[in-house]
Amino acid sequence: MDKIYTAPITNLLVSFYLDGETDLDLFKSRFISNVIEKRKSCGKLQYPELRQYITEFMGYTFWTLSESFNPSNHFKLYKTEEVIDETGLEKLRNEIVVKPWTVKEPLWEFIMVENFQRQEKNGVKPEENSGKQKQTPVLLFNTHHSLLDGYSVLHMLVEEMTNLDFEKVIAKPSTTLRKSVNPEQTFCRKLSFPLRALYEVSKDLTNERDINPWNGFNDKNLVTRNSTFDDTISVDYIKKISHSYGVSFTSVLLAAICAGIRRGMESNSIPIPKFIHCCVILPVLPHPKKLTNHSTFGLVRLPIGDNDSKRRLLEIESCFQKLKKSILPLLNFYMGNVLGQLPLRLIRKIVYSNPMLGRVTGCLSNFPAPSDTWTMNTTPIYKCKVQAGPMPCTALVYTCYTYNGSVLLLNGVDIEIQNSENISKSLIKHFQEELDILSQISMHP
Repeated sequence: MDKIYTAPITNLLVSFYLDGETDLDLFKSRFISNVIEKRKSCGKLQYPELRQYITEFMGYTFWTLSESFNPSNHFKLYKTEEVIDETGLEKLRNEIVVKPWTVKEPLWEFIMVENFQRQEKNGVKPEENSGKQKQTPVLLFNTHHSLLDGYSVLHMLVEEMTNLDFEKVIAKPSTTLRKSVNPEQTFCRKLSFPLRALYEVSKDLTNERDINPWNGFNDKNLVTRNSTFDDTISVDYIKKISHSYGVSFTSVLLAAICAGIRRGMESNSIPIPKFIHCCVILPVLPHPKKLTNHSTFGLVRLPIGDNDSKRRLLEIESCFQKLKKSILPLLNFYMGNVLGQLPLRLIRKIVYSNPMLGRVTGCLSNFPAPSDTWTMNTTPIYKCKVQAGPMPCTALVYTCYTYNGSVLLLNGVDIEIQNSENISKSLIKHFQEELDILSQISMHP
């Protein structure tokens, strides 16, 4: 449903910050050998999609082998005369994540940014006192969401490009759905599925849609958004908050997002509604060990009108747990497979007329990564960032990436919102402030 070759809105960009020099040619040769050329025991390619592009025929879309595929064309070096700081890199990422793809070429590329000026959280350059300015490369992996999801990216790179065991080093997020393996439970669920689906869908459709100035762009195909990353936040810090209140990790993130949006609306003189909705992406496990999208979504109601941080957190936890037990995310997962078999125009009509899309103000994706330091060509990766292109019908997008004991949060604000760049930065600031408030309350109940 995306206009991949003219104005893509669902690109996926991963940034790997390297703690030292590395050789792009060496990485390229290892990737070609370990990933592109890898074959299954039956002789078939493990990742054939890396050689394919999307074509349309009689209204249907197909993966088609690229006759002109040359893997070397998908490894690029980006270097300027001037040093690139974090602000310049953020600008570059925002340009890449909406860049159209080349016709009849596979939907992925690696871009090595060589002259990046590394900065610490307080803004001091590591080698500043010694008179040297430390420059380390950043490796960008740009792809399209139709090719794979966050889990597929991690599995492909961790499993094939390192000596790490993916299943052991990747923490399982709390935002997951698992297919039942108990025969009796599976039979009962299948038997009651039609009635439960009818009831929950009917109930869900009767919920009020979000009505606020930050949810007024539902009829637009967004082409870009202003995005801001925060500094790293300790995973243990967030886990301590979640344990103090007896809630999930994701509920703490949602509570901080809710408070951030509330304060953002207050500072912009926007009337605060009683509730807003946030779309939460839910990985469906077990995830196939191939390039694919294997996730679903559901809505969590955020009590933005409540001015008490603790009450907001506990109510969000209640809503989130109900979502995990609901049949709707699983129904959305199977409906996605059904929709994928329909003509492209019909898919677009169904998706953009979905009342669920018009009801949400924000969206949260939560990606787990290796809990320990990961290396690229033996060079340690000290930080990772994940950035998605603008989603249709969603004004605020949050992407949370957990790596090496730290959490990085991206906030994207639709450029149709006035003063979106400053709002994006302020929402990140308010997010961090709410975590501190929840932490202080937990110590002084």
